[in-house]
Amino acid sequence: MSTWIQTLWSRRARKPRRWVVAALAAGLCLSVALGTVAGAETADLVLINGKIITVDPQDRIVQAVAAKAGLITAIGTTQEISAFIGPNTKVIDLAGQTVTPGMIDSHTHLAHYGQTELGSVSLRPPEVTSIAGLVAAMAERIKNTPAGDWVLGEGFFELAEKRNPTRTDLDPVSPNNPVFVTSLGGHFGTANSRALQVAGIDRNTPDPVGGFIQRDPTTGEPTGELWNHQAMDLVRTFMPPSTREEYTREILFAQDRYLAEGLTGFHDNNTKGMNRLLGYKDAENAIKLRGYLMFNVERESDATIALQNTKLYKGPMVTYNGHKFLLDGQAPTSFTYEPHPGVSWDKPTWNPDTLKRLVKDLHRDGRQLSFHVMGDAAIDLALDAIQEALTDSPRPNHRHRLEHVGIPRTTSIQRIKQMGVVVVTQPAIINLSGDALAYYWSGERLDRLVPIKTLLDAGIPVGLSSDFPEVVDLSPQLTLWGAVTRLSETGKLMTPGERITIQQALRAHTMGSAFAAFEENQKGSIEVGKLADFTVWSGDLYTVPSDQIKDLRAVMTIVGGRVASRIGDADFDGVADVTDVVKLARLASGAEKATDAQKITCDFNNDKAVDVGDWAAALRALVVP
Repeated sequence: MSTWIQTLWSRRARKPRRWVVAALAAGLCLSVALGTVAGAETADLVLINGKIITVDPQDRIVQAVAAKAGLITAIGTTQEISAFIGPNTKVIDLAGQTVTPGMIDSHTHLAHYGQTELGSVSLRPPEVTSIAGLVAAMAERIKNTPAGDWVLGEGFFELAEKRNPTRTDLDPVSPNNPVFVTSLGGHFGTANSRALQVAGIDRNTPDPVGGFIQRDPTTGEPTGELWNHQAMDLVRTFMPPSTREEYTREILFAQDRYLAEGLTGFHDNNTKGMNRLLGYKDAENAIKLRGYLMFNVERESDATIALQNTKLYKGPMVTYNGHKFLLDGQAPTSFTYEPHPGVSWDKPTWNPDTLKRLVKDLHRDGRQLSFHVMGDAAIDLALDAIQEALTDSPRPNHRHRLEHVGIPRTTSIQRIKQMGVVVVTQPAIINLSGDALAYYWSGERLDRLVPIKTLLDAGIPVGLSSDFPEVVDLSPQLTLWGAVTRLSETGKLMTPGERITIQQALRAHTMGSAFAAFEENQKGSIEVGKLADFTVWSGDLYTVPSDQIKDLRAVMTIVGGRVASRIGDADFDGVADVTDVVKLARLASGAEKATDAQKITCDFNNDKAVDVGDWAAALRALVVP
């Protein structure tokens, strides 16, 4: 796997980035006591001496910005904005660094990331690259798990054996525990024999509507491989459900990773079940970045629960505004007009009549709807359902969404535009699996692969996103790089005519994502009156060579005018004095209790304790988990 993906993994494994999540008292942000110019309102926060890309309608670039009470109050030159500095203003001298609007990931699964990190065995590369490695990782967890308890694994991808694991691979290490492992993309997985037994799945079990039970071609017995959520849920239904308290803990655990990547907002398109939805609501007062939730509808009962038991709401940090349908899976089970060499090509995950009825009901109730669609037939099925809902209950500015949009036809793009539908897609589809998609969607279909430029040229609103943790990485710079370069996992240029500029990519990742959530008047650009959400970068997105965009990183994340994450180098350039460094080391080690304004999240290298009196050693030990 000598690709950009392996380079990314190996770089992070070899030398973890050092990071601090905080509103630090250690001199990383400078409070300046200067007089206030007459007539200017004192700001809470001022950024000066930077390259601030506003992403406003004129795409203006300014030097400085002021914020008060969480909102942007002024933009302009450093001299102009200095008028807003008062005795209690926090002033951050950017020293030429680039600032953009806070990055918004409009298709990700934050709660699921927390759940997998805290509850599942990681099967992701580069740690796991073979079935032997997968089995060994699961065996290590199983040996410390009581008999009868479920053991879950997550994230296997492109294993050396060129096949998926089966129950016969898992059974020798799991005779007494039900085991279920899922792929990186999350749309297929493998159960061991014990899990199949618990779920009552055998050779006589029919495929559920929209799902597929892989069977041995000779014996007809299930191999353990389950394709699409409908089949996976045959097993997952028997797992102990997470409580809302567990979900809240997982959400709060996950948020620091998102903040450290420069994200100030996210759309969780996998808010699955009432407990996860309630977990988010319970996290409202502790979550530090802005969430936009869509409740999953994977079966008819989910729609009933949504209509009878949930009300749309908008809180200060978390908004719940709609629902997501899955109409096909990944490429091997994509719903297409022409055959492909995957598991299934001609079956959607929903009965079309049932789908259209539920879409009408939810649309009529004023809810925004999104649809996971990869294949061209799946895209048209979603558009048919939306069209019938609009005919039944006309509603301007509905902003129903198509997620992914793998291989749309020209006629589909025209319908998307005419119907006012929003597209949210992920360049990672190409970067992670471009070569595989060339196998599944060969010929002229490949020319239609994730046509971001064509969609933008048609005037269709587009939001860019990661789909993390169903892909390798969360970093928005990788999404931007992918949209600009369109390189596959082996460096092959995919549909070069669909490359877009970095300016277009940044706008789609900020304003486009905000528009997809009806939030373009509050987020997505640096304009007076909008939320003071900013991402500070290690380099200039607009001038760095396109192949180096992926190597940039977010060095500071500001949400509502407060520093939520700061990433410093090992020597912590800019720390004011040694006493502050000692303070930082003691806070990091737990020797001194942090106040709310000083909270720090860190780990010590290899979990080894250090003498907290030795501040240099303590600082050297701060690493990314």
